[in-house]
Amino acid sequence: MDNPFFENGFLCPNASINNLVIEKMPTDKVNKNLQGKTAIEVFSTELFIKEIKKNANELNLDVDKIEEKILPQYLNDFLECDYCLSKRIANNIVKLFGERLGVILLILKKGEKENRLKRKDWDQRHWDYWKSIKNVILAGGLSSSKLGENLRYHAYKVFENSNEDGYNIILSQNSSNIGIKGCSRYIKENNGEEVYLVFDWGQTFIKRGLVTIGKDGAKDIINLNKVLSKHILCSFKDVREEKKEAINLHKYLLSIIVRTLEEIQDKVKKVQDNIVISVANYVRNGIMANRGGYGKLRLLTNNYEKYLSCSLYRITKREFKIKLIHDGTAMAAEFSNYPNSVCISLGTVFGVGFPVLENAN
Repeated sequence: MDNPFFENGFLCPNASINNLVIEKMPTDKVNKNLQGKTAIEVFSTELFIKEIKKNANELNLDVDKIEEKILPQYLNDFLECDYCLSKRIANNIVKLFGERLGVILLILKKGEKENRLKRKDWDQRHWDYWKSIKNVILAGGLSSSKLGENLRYHAYKVFENSNEDGYNIILSQNSSNIGIKGCSRYIKENNGEEVYLVFDWGQTFIKRGLVTIGKDGAKDIINLNKVLSKHILCSFKDVREEKKEAINLHKYLLSIIVRTLEEIQDKVKKVQDNIVISVANYVRNGIMANRGGYGKLRLLTNNYEKYLSCSLYRITKREFKIKLIHDGTAMAAEFSNYPNSVCISLGTVFGVGFPVLENAN
């Protein structure tokens, strides 16, 4: 069936599941009653961090000395450690969020009337499409290693204990860098083996990569050190304040690209003039949607691809062609051989992308 979340080849903003309302619990097998909450209110990196901080003493973590954005990464270590208390606490945290993930997926699969009515921007087609999906591919930092395996296990248990047919949940390999890999599939122009610069602008980190493209696609990917995302607040008292922060965000993004170009001079002889960027926002032909931390860039121009290209030219005297891609779409590109599937990124918030089959028009 046709995917109702696409319009003229671009993913629509209503594809997001963050605002899915749990009006009716789809099962009575989960102890926590999540009724009345949205998906983003029960599952996010921020909530993971809060839960870890709440249990910091039992986990023997000095959270004041750790950058909070990387706290969830410590759960992988605790899940495999020999210290029983830390392992038990970590398992409890992962079970909590694994069950919440299972509840969200079960709502999407069952599509009960009470929950449908709360999703005003979806109609019958959207719910039917979610019901038809077979595979859910989990990607993003929270789906990696032991953490991802345990989240999947507890999500499966929600379906199993509720006697419901669930989705086939797949954990992507090297999922934290899936955006970089997906971006490489959008590089079509090459004459033999050429090196391209790609970025993944997330809400927590900005990831950078060097991709070598041959006639058959990506041959090699070098992941450069990631950097912290900055200036991505999305709540302001007025447009004037928002635009001021948009300027700061643009300057920061520009500085990262310029710095990266300088860093790679010793790594490659030549990097091509095409730069592909996955961004945590809905974007269409360079136009940013008014949502999320990167949405404020719309206030600077009606085509941020060209705007960024011009800014780079003023500094580097090189004409770079910028391609911006919605992060979920870039992520899903890596799974173009999976029919009837959806990619869900377990990052700062939920990200969604639908794989487009390689032989599709």
